[in-house]
Amino acid sequence: YSFLTGTAMPSLFERRYIHMDTATKVNIVLSILSFILALISIITVVITLRQNHTMIENATRPYLCIYGQSINPGSPEFYLVIKNFGASPATVTKFEYDPDLSNCYGFSPCRDFLSDIARCTFAPGQSRICRLDYSSVPENITFKLEYHSGKQTYSDTFTTDIKSDKI
Repeated sequence: YSFLTGTAMPSLFERRYIHMDTATKVNIVLSILSFILALISIITVVITLRQNHTMIENATRPYLCIYGQSINPGSPEFYLVIKNFGASPATVTKFEYDPDLSNCYGFSPCRDFLSDIARCTFAPGQSRICRLDYSSVPENITFKLEYHSGKQTYSDTFTTDIKSDKI
């Protein structure tokens, strides 16, 4: 009786398998198990490499942050600070903010300094500051920031109260 086909006549494979000695049968089973284990190992390696790539990317990428900084060197002053807290340089390709801050400069500007940020490159740990008139700065500002490092592009959109660091 054939276990594979359900007929009275065993197949050629079954006839050969039945007449194999025990060592050959064990070798066939071990070969199949070795193939399965090798396949599992390859899948595990691929998953581990992807996780390592993500971890390395996160550890070496640039992180641009925007915050307000107040100092008091005799009279209170307020600054908008943009700093790269990451481990790679960041080239800013887009820097937008709403509402408009061009009327908030703490001095009479000859140009819009914040618009120049869109062409800047920030080295790791480097920051740019711009003095603002604290009383003119709105409570909440939405920033849209896009920057790249190497071939990777990053973008952030967030709303923040840069005046949370009170004078």
